[in-house]
Amino acid sequence: MSGDRLREWLDNPILVKHVRSRLRKQPLAVAIVVVLVFCLCIVWAGYQLQTFATGQAFGLLFALQTIILVVMGATQVGSAVGAARASGILDFHRVSPLTPNELTLGFFFGAPIREYVLFACTLPFSLLCLAFGTPTLHGFVQLMVLLIAAAWVFHGLALLNALLAKARANPRGVVGLVIFVVLFGGNLLFGLRRSAALVDMDLRLTFYGMSLPWLAVVLLHISAVLFFVFLAGRRKMGSERIHPLSKIQAIAAQATLAFLLVGTIWRRDEYAALEIVTLYLLVITAVLLILMVTPNRAEYDKGLWRARKGGKSHLGWWDDLSLNRVFLAIICVIVLATATLIWNGDMGQQASTIMPVPTGSLPLAIAAGVLVVAYFGLAHQYFALRFGARGKIYFGLFLFLAWIFPLLAGSILGMASGPLYAGRESEVIFSLSPIAGIGLTATTGDTASFSKGVQASAITPALLFTFVFNTLLVSARRMAQRAFLAAADSTKGQSKEQP
Repeated sequence: MSGDRLREWLDNPILVKHVRSRLRKQPLAVAIVVVLVFCLCIVWAGYQLQTFATGQAFGLLFALQTIILVVMGATQVGSAVGAARASGILDFHRVSPLTPNELTLGFFFGAPIREYVLFACTLPFSLLCLAFGTPTLHGFVQLMVLLIAAAWVFHGLALLNALLAKARANPRGVVGLVIFVVLFGGNLLFGLRRSAALVDMDLRLTFYGMSLPWLAVVLLHISAVLFFVFLAGRRKMGSERIHPLSKIQAIAAQATLAFLLVGTIWRRDEYAALEIVTLYLLVITAVLLILMVTPNRAEYDKGLWRARKGGKSHLGWWDDLSLNRVFLAIICVIVLATATLIWNGDMGQQASTIMPVPTGSLPLAIAAGVLVVAYFGLAHQYFALRFGARGKIYFGLFLFLAWIFPLLAGSILGMASGPLYAGRESEVIFSLSPIAGIGLTATTGDTASFSKGVQASAITPALLFTFVFNTLLVSARRMAQRAFLAAADSTKGQSKEQP
């Protein structure tokens, strides 16, 4: 039975198409020759410089494998999906007998098939490094598993990004690859060349106080991210107009992240500053999920028509086309509860000499983060409901004025005030933006009057925007409701006049 399922999966037309097009003999042979030349140069350099024992030769090979499988593979996935959308062939696939799962998996594994072959060509050289130096076979297997899992995450993100972005006939994947290599290539090589020494140390991480192998903890996080990315990609692959995640799925994603973050830093008092990083991760994830589930004006009107046909005054709160207010309230509760639990979990722990406990007000920073999530969701829903397609422009302008402009103004003030007064005055201005305000509120506490100014600058705009956009959203919803009822009555009257 499993063999029949495997044959059915391999018979996927999308997968077969990419295998035939990307594994043509001449282009594949040229790519293999280029990769083999790079591998030979690395191995020869390792032999001449005697870097096999230190693991630097393996680290360079691992960096090459990362570029091939992660960067180039993700580029190919994004380019393939973007080209299919731009040419219209993806719409044809949607009406074909292929299921969304088959479409998603076909692009996911088919587009980077050449990169998998090139990655396989580098493995014998990695085994040569193992024979003459480090890492051990156990460490090598760990790194390969981590590399493949990370590659799948980036492939999934590239697929989802190509489905969400505007369709382009000429994808910019190659340009992005060049920029990545130029900007981050040096840091990538410097970091990955020490990977062999790290895995041989048999590192362990704690999860809710339990000591586990580092790979198990990392794979737990990667699996959760990959699951929800695949879920979003599958939904968008099935329909162009559907939201990437339903409201219930988005809540599950936020709750899963909260569970993993709490377990990762639980009782790790030597990394108490990770509380701030966790708060930022919760806020950023909530913001991304809000963007995925918030309906625009056209979708809201469509939902009202659907409810009217079903004899209801409005859709249920969990429907994709309903407003995001209940969803937003639950997301804010999850962020508040998770951040509070993390803060209480580290109370009473001794400060570490590695990363000291923040001296500011973490509870106030948590409140600011929750309010930022609240007014972001309310503002996004208001602009989408009030201005329709133009709402994205106005919402982007609001974010620039509320988030980016205070950073620019603080930087200008700092340069104009001189070195004596630049720091404190600039930080008060910086705190008006949640990008810096949440962190400054949690860490600034050396001077009472100055810390109060920073905290006031962070919490006041968040409170103001929350109340203002909540009021505006109520007004916009009533306006949209009245416009819909007028249109419905007009349509009903016209249908009665017709004989």
